[in-house]
Amino acid sequence: MSRHPGIQVLRALAAIMVLVGHVLAEAEHYFDQSFALSGLPWTRGVDIFFVISGFIITLSASRIWGTRHASLRFIWHRILRVVPLYYLFTTLMLAALVFVPGGVKDTVLDPAQVISSYLFVPYERYDGRIAPILSLGWTLNYEMFFYGIMALALALPRGAAFVAALGVLSGLSVIGLIIRPDQTMLAFWTNPIILTFVFGILIARAQIAGLTRKKGGVVVFAIGLGGLVVLNTMVSGLPRFISSGIPAAFIVAAPVLFSEQTWAPRIGIVLGDASYALYLSHRFVLRAATLILLPFLPASPLAALLFTVLVCGAAILASVCVYYRIEKPMLRWAEQWR
Repeated sequence: MSRHPGIQVLRALAAIMVLVGHVLAEAEHYFDQSFALSGLPWTRGVDIFFVISGFIITLSASRIWGTRHASLRFIWHRILRVVPLYYLFTTLMLAALVFVPGGVKDTVLDPAQVISSYLFVPYERYDGRIAPILSLGWTLNYEMFFYGIMALALALPRGAAFVAALGVLSGLSVIGLIIRPDQTMLAFWTNPIILTFVFGILIARAQIAGLTRKKGGVVVFAIGLGGLVVLNTMVSGLPRFISSGIPAAFIVAAPVLFSEQTWAPRIGIVLGDASYALYLSHRFVLRAATLILLPFLPASPLAALLFTVLVCGAAILASVCVYYRIEKPMLRWAEQWR
């Protein structure tokens, strides 16, 4: 499947948003400084990722519906795409917990959590948070859950498959909103954040059905980005799927349904390619930079700003190296098993 240039740029944007949010939080904590931009919803780049995932997975699934062993082929392809790099960084985190536990922040060695991390099973940590040892992997737990639902849907007739996937995701969200289960796995899998996948599915189905205008993309994108900022900074109490999921859907729909974009800057394509590597690796770069740089930087606004710029730049460069030197060879290796 050819890559949509606009989606590639949005993948880069989403990963960089998460990166900036985490680096700013670290800088504020250690330098005892407050940044005017730190209040922006940087980490809601995750919601953009989820909408993109719903969009891409629906297009991928639609291409193999009705073929032999479609469900098995689909889930196997997703495993080959997502798991190897995630396992690599999860194993690096495990090694850090074993050999340099003092260098790891907010994570302890828990054998049950380690096992659940490799199995993509939600696990409640010592601090009450549901996350694997590589804490960023909570999003991968949702991704694998979504892939499982789509794989099962592929076994249904074409007319019922998308309806079934939408129904399951929406139904689970309703349970989460109304019943609010206490059990860890049920609480995780009924979190209404999974509606962001629904938004992505609907965008993909609209594109497949030809419901596109091919103009107004800039306006739709601006509405989405503005809504993301306003609903997360000026309005309180909204469910995340409203404050972040719906604006993320506008952001993703902009290049797909409201634009004729066929080109993007080379840097946008490269960073889009490296977005998964950036997401998984940036915490390692951030922690290393914190341990190395802090002793040499004074507690001043300028030092905090310098720290933020240096770490963001280093994390982006590291992710591009990881993509070309590790992830891309992994993907080539995985091709022989497809």
